[in-house]
Amino acid sequence: MKYLTNQFSKILTLSIVFALLGFAALAQQMPTQMEIKEDFKDSELKEFVKVNLELMPIQEKSQEGMLAAIEASGLTVERFQELAQAQQGGNLTDVAESAEEMAMFNEAGQKVMGMQQDMQTEIQQVIEDSKLSQQEFQQLYMAYTQSAKVKAKVDEMMAKELN
Repeated sequence: MKYLTNQFSKILTLSIVFALLGFAALAQQMPTQMEIKEDFKDSELKEFVKVNLELMPIQEKSQEGMLAAIEASGLTVERFQELAQAQQGGNLTDVAESAEEMAMFNEAGQKVMGMQQDMQTEIQQVIEDSKLSQQEFQQLYMAYTQSAKVKAKVDEMMAKELN
């Protein structure tokens, strides 16, 4: 059961990173001492759990596709991550072993980005089809990641749903 809860936490985190279009920009504009809401109704928490149960297979399918695209390019996932970090740091040409490796990285990166965009679209649709507004979903997600009380309650509800 602890494995399922940990798996849910990892999947939720990965899914939401891609799901909340524009949320990072919004978060940067918010005050750093924002108070996290913790007094959600059980019905809101149940809907949050329901949405995330729908998001899990979308994220899993996308993650498998991204891993396959990286490996099909001739790179290992670890090497792809190293090159991605180097690109973010502005030193991809220093880290890449050859022009061929850079081409493999660029090809895999384009495929991964396309898959991420498709996943974002699917996730957005699931959220829009739920009883939660985008804002409510974001509030719940922030509470889940920053409030031990909300996290414990959501994890408990998730564990019951997965059994």
